[in-house]
Amino acid sequence: MSKNRNYKKLAVTFSLCALVCGIIHVFCEFFPFEYNGEGGIDYLGQALVWVLFVKALLYGTLVVYLIFAVVATVFSVKTIRAKETRKQGIVSLILSWICGMVIAGLITANVLIDISNKKNIQVDVKDVTLTTDYDGEPAVRVEIELYNGSKTTISYLSSVYYEVTQNGKELSHAVLPEDLDDDDPEIKQLEPGDSVTIIKGYEPEVPDEPVNILCRSYDGRFVYVDDGFEIEK
Repeated sequence: MSKNRNYKKLAVTFSLCALVCGIIHVFCEFFPFEYNGEGGIDYLGQALVWVLFVKALLYGTLVVYLIFAVVATVFSVKTIRAKETRKQGIVSLILSWICGMVIAGLITANVLIDISNKKNIQVDVKDVTLTTDYDGEPAVRVEIELYNGSKTTISYLSSVYYEVTQNGKELSHAVLPEDLDDDDPEIKQLEPGDSVTIIKGYEPEVPDEPVNILCRSYDGRFVYVDDGFEIEK
C-alpha cells in the first residue's frame, strides 16, 4: 500500500483473478457435478460424500472470489482517485463485481425456486393400521403418499423429514415383512407430476392409542402433515 505501488496494475490483476474465480463458481452453479454412481441405500454414503465435495468446491470458489474482489476494490478506488487512471479503475471495479451481481442473482433465484418447489410438494397420510412386524410383534403400519407438484426431480428421502410419536415420545422403527423387498420407494426419483407411496413400520407404546405424524421440509419452512391418527385394527 506504499505510494510507489502501481495501483492500476494491482487493481487489474486482482480484478481479473476475481473474475476467473467468479466464473468458475457460476459454472459450478449452472453445471453441478452430478453423482452418477450405483443406486440404492448402500450407496447413500458415497452420494453424501460427493455432495460435501461439491459444496466445498462451491463455497471455496465463492470465498476466494470475495477475497480477490475486495482487494481489487481497494486498489480500484485508489486508481480512480487519480484522473489519468480513472477509467482503468472503473473498469477494474466493474470486473471485480460483475460476477458478484450474477452470483447474488443466482442465490436469490435459487432461494425463490427452492421455496416454490417445497411449497408445491404434497404429503398425505393414507392409512395407519395395526399389524405385526417381521418378528411377529405389534407394529404400526403407516402408509404415506408423496406427490411432486414442483418443477424439479425430488425423492421422499431428500425432501421430507418425518417422525411418528405417541404420547410425546418418538416411536422406534419396526421392520415389516414388506420392507424386505428390493425396491426402495424412499429414494425413487420423482419427476414433476409423479407420486410414490411410502410404507413405514413403528413399534407402538400403546397399540390402542392414536399416533401423531409429522411430515415437513428439512428446513421447517413448510409443514405438510402434523396431526393425530387413530390406529385402525
